[in-house]
Amino acid sequence: MDKEQVSNPPHWPTLLDLLRDRATMVPNQGLIYLADGEAQEIQLSYQTLHGQAQLLAAQLQQRFKPGDRAILIFGEGLEIIPAFFGVIYAGLVAVPLMPPRPGQPADDLLALMADAQASLILTTTDVSHFLQSVLGASNGSLPIIATDAPVPGDLPLWTRPDLSAESLAALLYTSGSTSLPRGVMMTHRHIMRRLGGLADLMASVDTSGATVNWLPLQHLMGLFGSVLQPMYMDIQAVVLPTSKVIERPVRWLQAMSRFRAGSSGAPNFAFQMCVDRVNPQERQDLDLSHWKLAILSTEAIRTETLDQFAQTYTPFGFRRSAYYTAYGLSESAGTFDIQQRPIRPSTLSLDPEALEKDQVRVHTSGAGLILVGCGMPMPGQEIVIVDPETLQPCENDRVGEIWIRGPQVADGYWHQPEATAQTFQAFLSTGEGPYLRSGDLGFFYDQELYIAGRLKEMLIVRGKNLYAVDLERTAEAAHPALLPASSAAFSIPVDGEEQLVLIHEVRPDQTEVDVEDVASAVRRLIGERHLLPVHSVVLVEAGSIPRTDTGKIRRAYARSLFLKQSGTA
Repeated sequence: MDKEQVSNPPHWPTLLDLLRDRATMVPNQGLIYLADGEAQEIQLSYQTLHGQAQLLAAQLQQRFKPGDRAILIFGEGLEIIPAFFGVIYAGLVAVPLMPPRPGQPADDLLALMADAQASLILTTTDVSHFLQSVLGASNGSLPIIATDAPVPGDLPLWTRPDLSAESLAALLYTSGSTSLPRGVMMTHRHIMRRLGGLADLMASVDTSGATVNWLPLQHLMGLFGSVLQPMYMDIQAVVLPTSKVIERPVRWLQAMSRFRAGSSGAPNFAFQMCVDRVNPQERQDLDLSHWKLAILSTEAIRTETLDQFAQTYTPFGFRRSAYYTAYGLSESAGTFDIQQRPIRPSTLSLDPEALEKDQVRVHTSGAGLILVGCGMPMPGQEIVIVDPETLQPCENDRVGEIWIRGPQVADGYWHQPEATAQTFQAFLSTGEGPYLRSGDLGFFYDQELYIAGRLKEMLIVRGKNLYAVDLERTAEAAHPALLPASSAAFSIPVDGEEQLVLIHEVRPDQTEVDVEDVASAVRRLIGERHLLPVHSVVLVEAGSIPRTDTGKIRRAYARSLFLKQSGTA
């Protein structure tokens, strides 16, 4: 699939220019942060943010040189936003990372810090004490600067760094759902093109009013959705702490209602939370009639979740036509559902046996496996479906790996030339390229992209090509005690043969579960639909399956934990 190149380049060459322009033109507008997830409002205007960024940048320019990497380690709150722009204003490269959870080892954080070859850490006073105790001597001489500490009185004035559109702005590390996280190099041009591309698409939808977001600001979807995209489009941003929404999902919907918000987005699991964990009494005063753009992305989208959410919240003004599905990854934007149609999003019923052979065979009766469409390629992006072994473009009725090229593809991974060459510099067997290899499997049908699964998460059991998400969807339907969108399927070697393992979270209200009854139901349904035996069915408490910070199931890590605990690792 091919699109014309973007005709109008972004107005602002860098993020510095974007914020400075907003601080001049609309100084009192900005961001509202609900610190308690409900009523405790903290305002951050563009004028204030611009001033805070200048002040921090002036300090950084005294000690560090342009291009140095600055690790940003902040808890929930607004503090990471002026730190991010302060790094940009100083000409440094921002590297937002999540702090380690209390009681958890800091190995992952240390590995990312070493990979980034950082020159400093920015954080708050409270978090700095925690970091010093966690990192200990392993931190070496890397300075830790608390952004809430008193500012020196003899600080020189800030001077604008020599920034251009090609300057490196940030390293945003991938989620690590299928491999070790890698630092995606994002230049100012790359970021502005992604913001501009989505802004052009959103212009066709009436999203007047606010946008509400609550995903972690350290990650791409949170940073873009909560801060950068609203700033680019001059939309009122309302941000909630992630933990407050996970604790009580209704807070997300209450904010949508209170601020008459026109747009918000989240992964599939968040919409499912609002079905499973918001009781009828909490819904009574909601008004979701202004919600015109409900974006779903970053993980498998389940039609049953869309149906249940729409059915639950239609009485409160939500319209199914608000669903806009998207496909993308840290390395590049991909697709967005821009088609105007009365029923959204599009779905496709497939023959599951054909899909196991990487064949696309549509069930006209609607009785097959239901996949949700992810829209058409973003403006300027080209997407091809490729056989990952022969490197040849696939026929229209075949599943293959999704390859992308265009102006919204990042430049590569930080200081990982081999991984960059493998992922960002792929060529078709004809020599055409380079393309970004997504690692995702999918196909086009009626010009729309459908995602079948992850290449690294495909299971080959008894000669069958099986997608983890399909097995999970089947198993979750086997018994009402199983929590939707909360399972992990993987294979393990047993006596020289790959065998299927399924781990499932149990609904919190199911206090007395007959494990054997649930396991038997799972084995029976998997056998009926996929003609496979199940080696192990493991039931765990809700929230136990490992996920990334944005909610993706970490199947590979779940597999390693299973092998370790079973003594076969």
